[in-house]
Amino acid sequence: MKPQRIALFGGSFDPVHLGHTHIATAAVEALSLDLVVFIPCRQSPHKNDPAEADEQDRISMLHLATRELPWAEISEIEIVLPSPSYSWVTAETMREIFPAARLFWLMGEDQWRAIDSWAHPELLASLVEFIVHSRRETPTQKPGFRANFIDGDHPASSSEIRNRAPTRLISEWLDPNVERHIRSHGLYGCRD
Repeated sequence: MKPQRIALFGGSFDPVHLGHTHIATAAVEALSLDLVVFIPCRQSPHKNDPAEADEQDRISMLHLATRELPWAEISEIEIVLPSPSYSWVTAETMREIFPAARLFWLMGEDQWRAIDSWAHPELLASLVEFIVHSRRETPTQKPGFRANFIDGDHPASSSEIRNRAPTRLISEWLDPNVERHIRSHGLYGCRD
């Protein structure tokens, strides 16, 4: 039996949108992944401001957005680990959970360009292969990193959804159940 191919997909998911699921689907199809683990972080070390939606709302929205994706799973590991959420710590922990799996880390080209500034990027690179989705530029290989490049262009943006929510929620970028959750809980200043 071949080892499972598992991608770890970390982020604030504030909120999760159709771009996130589009990218995950593209990775599953391009690399024959068995599982994509969505990992909402408590506090990103790359962002000064905390997430606008609380942890439970972001987890609930992830469950709603992935409920019909048989290869998707949600992990609360970064919610329970000490803050901030470092990718290498998450990858080490996931290696313990999935000791025989071939682990990947799914990320955007902007994160790929900045990975040298992450905490212990060489340790992370020893634990995972990277899947880099590009929007505009074609990413390039980095010495010491194993990377797979996929197309992942989608217009959705969590920050744009949050910014426009008080006046006009961008429904076309959201799973209908996630949109209902945002409206019913008044997230991001959304007035229904």
